[in-house]
Amino acid sequence: MNVKSCGAVINLRKWSESVGAKGVLNVAWVNVSNIPLDKRHEKNIAYVGSLVGVTLEIDKSTINRPESVRIKLGCRDAEDIPASAEGVLGGHFYDFFYSVDKILIKNPPRERIGV
Repeated sequence: MNVKSCGAVINLRKWSESVGAKGVLNVAWVNVSNIPLDKRHEKNIAYVGSLVGVTLEIDKSTINRPESVRIKLGCRDAEDIPASAEGVLGGHFYDFFYSVDKILIKNPPRERIGV
């Protein structure tokens, strides 16, 4: 919309409940490896996901898969999930390895705001 009296251009957008939010939660399916088989239960898997983001869901069909467990992970930027993180399970330190399988929600392109 143009305001003719002062030459300003006003852009109107539909209201959103995300006003004031710092960003969009990115969501991705991630394969996590090096979780010991004897320590693979939902609580530990959720903890391992929380080392790099927020565990939203665990693919239960992969809990006993030897090579990796698949989790749905929420994070600030799905393209920047680290390749590894260190954590403690049962009094021992482990390195856990992450690989992004599929990004479901990622940051939208930034809009240019002009005044």
